Amino acid sequence: MNPTRDILLREQAAFLARPPETLRQCRGRELYETLAGLGLTHAHFFRALGTTLEDYCAAEFGADLSRITVDRFFQSDPAARWLFPEIVRGAVLEGVRTRPRHPELILRDEPVSGAAVDLPRVVEDADEEELRAVAEGAAIPESAIRYGDRVFRLQKLGRSLIASYEAVRQMSVDMLRVHLRRMGERLGLDLDARLAALLAQGHPEYPDTAPQVLHTATPGAFTYDDLLAAYAQLRLGNGFTPTHLVCDTATLCALMALEPLRNPMVSDFERTGRWPAPLGVTLVPISGHPADCFTLLDARHAAVKLTEQDVLVENEKLISRQWERVCVTVVTDFAIAYEKARVVMSSAAP
Repeated sequence: MNPTRDILLREQAAFLARPPETLRQCRGRELYETLAGLGLTHAHFFRALGTTLEDYCAAEFGADLSRITVDRFFQSDPAARWLFPEIVRGAVLEGVRTRPRHPELILRDEPVSGAAVDLPRVVEDADEEELRAVAEGAAIPESAIRYGDRVFRLQKLGRSLIASYEAVRQMSVDMLRVHLRRMGERLGLDLDARLAALLAQGHPEYPDTAPQVLHTATPGAFTYDDLLAAYAQLRLGNGFTPTHLVCDTATLCALMALEPLRNPMVSDFERTGRWPAPLGVTLVPISGHPADCFTLLDARHAAVKLTEQDVLVENEKLISRQWERVCVTVVTDFAIAYEKARVVMSSAAP
């Protein structure tokens, strides 16, 4: 383990392990700077106390976040303004992590230390990996993990909320959090669209990450047999287990019109609004997916998310009530882990 990292972890654990009455004595600017120095957030602090943001504000500042305005919150206690960035960040994070679908379509969110990432990958070759009798001293079939032949450059992605402090000061904190959650949702939906395009097309700079493309039996139309063909190819041909089907709105409508998916014995969509699960696969419509095709994938192997910087909010401006443009940014992107862990079925003519 990195010695510096080890020391930081011990310091974090020692701070959060303090008795609750001792932790509560650290508040306002002191708490803000202590948490920043330890690489912790107020969310870690609240969990250590066994409380929530809402209960903490009520107990410490006498502020009911469901009723109090932004201006009244700042006036409630001199220490309150140092907590306001956590209110903003927490609401944005809630939106980023609840509405989007990409977290269920990746094998993991991998923390990385730089914006340029060498991602090791396994190169599968059916001929080289076939199990066969190995004579004494003969070579054993191999799977190769290659490193350094693909460098992925992460981009800073973000959204900004433009409003003067005068525009938000009379707004309730709870209503402001609704707008911030939606801001987080939109950021998450943008990430959904990036992943959907990557799964369907691969990395433009690395042609070998492009998916296997199958074509419908009848150009311009999808049938249930096309679903079966994609499923069979991914499961039997490629050796992966289909878990999710991703498509855009028009393709979703075309698939939903198929008789097997409209059968009430298979789907209760008309009664509950839940998407059917064709062949036991989760249907995930994403507007950013390319048109006239769908991607069938094994979400446990197909793609990985690489994150250098999680959600970052411009704290200092919020503390001093300089709201004009508050930016929320992340440095993250997606990369293909196993090329054969998805197939694309296209209705375009071959």
